[in-house]
Amino acid sequence: MTTLRPLAGLDALAHRVVQLVWLNLWWSALTLLGGIVLGIGPASVGAHAVASAWARGEPDVDVPRTMWAHWRSPWGRSAGMGLLAIALATSLAVTWWMSRGVPPIPSAVTQGIVLLTALLLAVSLPYLPWVLEQIDPSTRPRVSLIVASALAHALSRPVLSIVLVAAWIGWPTLLIVSGWPGLLPVLGVGVPFAVSAWCLHRALPHPSHAQSVSVDGSFAPTISRPGHPAVTNPLHDLERKS
Repeated sequence: MTTLRPLAGLDALAHRVVQLVWLNLWWSALTLLGGIVLGIGPASVGAHAVASAWARGEPDVDVPRTMWAHWRSPWGRSAGMGLLAIALATSLAVTWWMSRGVPPIPSAVTQGIVLLTALLLAVSLPYLPWVLEQIDPSTRPRVSLIVASALAHALSRPVLSIVLVAAWIGWPTLLIVSGWPGLLPVLGVGVPFAVSAWCLHRALPHPSHAQSVSVDGSFAPTISRPGHPAVTNPLHDLERKS
C-alpha cells in the first residue's frame, strides 16, 4: 500500500495537468471562434465554470461540453463584457503612450489617472467571470451593474484581489523568465483559471441559484454544500439600490 501512494499521487498530478492543458486549448479555440475580441469573454466564463466545478470537488467534468454550454448561454452578455474590457485596456494603453509627449505636469496627472484606472480594471477582471456565471440567464442586468458588482467584490477583499492579480500576472511571467515561453499556449491561462476558481470558491458565498453543467452539456441547478447558507444573486442588492 505504501509503495502505491506515490504512484497514485503521480497519476492524479498527471491527470490534472492533462485537464489544465485541455482547458487551455478549448479556451484558445473558443476565443478564436468568437474572433478573439468577441470570443474571449464567453470562453473565459466557460473556463471559469469548469475550474469552479473542479474547486467544488467534481474532477471528471466534461470540459468541451461544459465550456460550449457556457459559451453559448448567454453569449452576447459575456462577449460584450470581454469587448468592453479589451476596449478599456486599449484606451488606457493609448492614453499612456500619448501622454509622454505633453508637458510634465499634465503628463504626470494623466499617467496617474491611467495607472489608477488600470489598477481598478486589473483587480476587477478576475471577478467578472464569477459574476457573469452567477447571473440568471433569463435576466438582463445593466452592464454598469455587472462592472460595479465585480469592482465591489474586488475592493471588499483586497488580499484576495492581490492574490488573483498575482496569479494572472505571475504565472505567465514565471514561464517567460524561466525560459519556457512555449508553454504559454499550453498552460498560460489554465493554471490562473484554476487558481482563481479555487480562491473564489473558498472566499465568496455560493448563490443558491448558481448553475453547473452536467456531462451531457445541459444546465442543472447546483446544490449548496452543508454549512454554506444560500445567498442571493450578487447583483440583486445593487439593482435594489439603483
